[in-house]
Amino acid sequence: MTAPSKKITAAIGISLTAALTGCASTDADNASPPAASNNARSPSASDNAAEPSSSTYEDGEFEAEGRYGNLPSSIGVTVTLADDRITAVKVTPRATDETSLALQKRFAAAVPRLVVGKDIDSVRLDRVAGNSGTPKGFNDALAQIKAEASS
Repeated sequence: MTAPSKKITAAIGISLTAALTGCASTDADNASPPAASNNARSPSASDNAAEPSSSTYEDGEFEAEGRYGNLPSSIGVTVTLADDRITAVKVTPRATDETSLALQKRFAAAVPRLVVGKDIDSVRLDRVAGNSGTPKGFNDALAQIKAEASS
């Protein structure tokens, strides 16, 4: 490299460094809003600490029939609760059609590993074992169980 090209390269490097430093100081000026949002997180942390006491359900075994779909489809759901956690679950298929019954049976076999040990308020099923309708029935039954257990 010739002396003039070294000077040009050095000048470009200095210009880029100055430009980046200018951006860095702008970022530093903008650092105060995140600090404010850090302060905003403190109340929610205390809210989370209070959450378990505000959503306590009765311990015991609860049953409900969950309905779903355009045709009157349903499944039976039995849930055992202890300290707001699902300790056991049983899904009883109620379909009369062979295809629907097979889907409900697969769903019933898959559900325990998905919900046992979880806080009942955190459970909401979408698609399980190839089923998109049956989880809606399960969620319906779970809502009924939560209402009964909170009485």
